[in-house]
Amino acid sequence: MRLIGSKAEREFREELIRSNKFLNSENERLSLELRKVGFDLSNSFVLNHIPEQCEDIFVLLISGSYVVTIEIDKSDSENPAIIEHVELKDYLKGLSKIHQIKIAVAMDLMLT
Repeated sequence: MRLIGSKAEREFREELIRSNKFLNSENERLSLELRKVGFDLSNSFVLNHIPEQCEDIFVLLISGSYVVTIEIDKSDSENPAIIEHVELKDYLKGLSKIHQIKIAVAMDLMLT
């Protein structure tokens, strides 16, 4: 997908940069859980965050290769996170245009 510099792309870029800084902070449980299983977070971005009543669900692009869904229990920090991942090419199938743009912006950020 070709980026055109639209307002939506600029907003996604700002949001993704903030998410990368958040992921690379050492004390966040999300970062700790992902590092525990060996993911490199230097070129990773939060694509979506769904705050539920008992858990937080995050969807992340990891190093441009995988899309990881992680569910973190809010009430029990000892309870291990539930982590699932799929290859990016499989995740893109049937994805809405706006989500494809967000991923394209994230991929562009990895190259800069």
